[in-house]
Amino acid sequence: MVRLLFVVPYPELEETVKCVVENHPEKDRLSITIIVCSARDVSSISVSGYDAVIARGYSASVLQSVYPQLPVIVLTISGYDIIRTIAQCQEVFHPKKIAICGFYDKLYEAKNVCRLFGCDTEIYSTVNHEDLDQVIVDAMSKGCDAMIGGNSANMYARKYGINFCLIRTGEDTILMALNEALRTADKIRQERLQAETYKTIIYSSKDGILFVDPDGTIQVRNRVVRYMNGGTALFHRPLQDTFPFLYDVFQEALSKGKEINGKIYTIPTTKLIVSAAFTPVIVKNVISGIVITLSDITQIQKLESQIRRSLSEKGLRTRYHFEDIIHKSEIIDSTIDMARKFARSESNIILVGETGTGKELFAQSIHNASARKNGPFVAINCAALPESLLESELFGYVEGTFTGSLKGGKSGLFEQAHGGTLFLDEVGEISMATQAKLLRALQEREVRRIGDNKVISVNVRIIAATNKNLTQLTEEGKFRRDLMYRLDVLRLFLPPLRQREGDSEILFLHFLKQYSLENGLPCPSVNIEALSLLRDYNFTGNIRELRNIIERVCALYSGQRIGKEDILQALYLRNLEEVSSEKSSISRRPPQDEKQAVLWALEECGGNQTQAARLLGIDRSTLWRKLKKYREQEG
Repeated sequence: MVRLLFVVPYPELEETVKCVVENHPEKDRLSITIIVCSARDVSSISVSGYDAVIARGYSASVLQSVYPQLPVIVLTISGYDIIRTIAQCQEVFHPKKIAICGFYDKLYEAKNVCRLFGCDTEIYSTVNHEDLDQVIVDAMSKGCDAMIGGNSANMYARKYGINFCLIRTGEDTILMALNEALRTADKIRQERLQAETYKTIIYSSKDGILFVDPDGTIQVRNRVVRYMNGGTALFHRPLQDTFPFLYDVFQEALSKGKEINGKIYTIPTTKLIVSAAFTPVIVKNVISGIVITLSDITQIQKLESQIRRSLSEKGLRTRYHFEDIIHKSEIIDSTIDMARKFARSESNIILVGETGTGKELFAQSIHNASARKNGPFVAINCAALPESLLESELFGYVEGTFTGSLKGGKSGLFEQAHGGTLFLDEVGEISMATQAKLLRALQEREVRRIGDNKVISVNVRIIAATNKNLTQLTEEGKFRRDLMYRLDVLRLFLPPLRQREGDSEILFLHFLKQYSLENGLPCPSVNIEALSLLRDYNFTGNIRELRNIIERVCALYSGQRIGKEDILQALYLRNLEEVSSEKSSISRRPPQDEKQAVLWALEECGGNQTQAARLLGIDRSTLWRKLKKYREQEG
């Protein structure tokens, strides 16, 4: 049902409207209300619930200004209506000069019509009905002795006693206005239906939706995107202020006029991870704005993280926490304290230390103490892969990039580490070409798979490790200085085992027990004096070397207790190069007693302390301290 309101200026017009409506072919879907009202009272009419209003002259003008959102259909005056009224005026009043006034666009046609009747005219087109008083005064002063116009003009004409004929609206005009009102009401209903449909879609969507005009102002937003941004107001605000990280891609989509997908961001306010799509709205080849869709993938990534953490592949799960770092030395206490502080930051970290100092142990512990602990931890040894393979591992590739590539391509470690930590061990071994690509990934926070033409946004924290001096490598032109500054934001030095006072003994016992369990062997007891031999050992291979020593001890000892002789034998094994370079006079095995072993080494090396220390597998300062101790004991 279409509800229409007719506002008519005189009672006779009401009857004409009723007649037209009664004979209209769509009368069954019409609900018509007719109000007879003058222009001065029309503003008090309630138009609530109507689909459109039909009025004429000043009444239509007032309604349009008072109710700008309501469609007002104007009952226009036809040329025939004017001719009929002029003919009536001449027949009744025989005027010398007719004043024609009102709010009608057909008035100027009336001047030519009056000439056909041999009558002089004055035309007065007014804007407000309040002006009619002065209009009549002016018309009479110019010799007008009759007037034609609307109902408002009639009231003023009676005031001054001037002859007047009312311009009446014919049935054809009413029919045209009625049909126009029906078309307008149907069109508005359809537009409202579409608008409500789009509104329902937008507001029922589980994704965040923005429409941003070409000036960068948000014109449409739903509750989801407001929630994503922490509940801040978004309507009519600049995108650059509310979502600054979206602005560059918004501008790109606006300039290119093409959809951009696959962008991944972390919203700073709520820490939600979203996938963003930018879709231009194009009307007649003109871009009217960009629709930005934000899909919350936090839960998806949590599920992905759980899947990754359940995999047994190295690098996709973590096992170690700071509590797992076996030690009693103060230097490791302070190192862990600093590492815990670094874990609270989002900055990249570089771990510097000799081989075997536990860099991955610290990397995993930092990850597990950080805000990214529920994200993936992905590790790669950069020295273990050739350049071409390292690049494809880091950045991935698309299907068909090279022979043997996987169907569907492969995601790189940057993608796999999204939302978590990427551990780059032996980062100093990366080639200059791969360094350039790594630098771009860190700067832009996006990667491009090999063979692909689109980029993928990633949110990854880098923990790098090296046993080399990166500053020296940059000076030698072997490492990019700009990449070094990207990686070397927070630096953590891992001390060698020889500087960790007391740690070698407790680590020996820990790994001995672990080795025995792994091999199904009973764990032997260890002589306390035997453990003291570990304190002065150089451990050039650090903890990795200590593990090897334990395996040698377990292979060589006899009985149920590891003694001093067993550890000495495992500590001072010499490699083939040392054996071949020794004097041919060396034929005896070293004594099992520590003092005798030192004296034996000095004798074999002709008193040369440097060679003797090398033969024993200790540094020269340690040998010197032992000799000093022996001299003091001898008094």
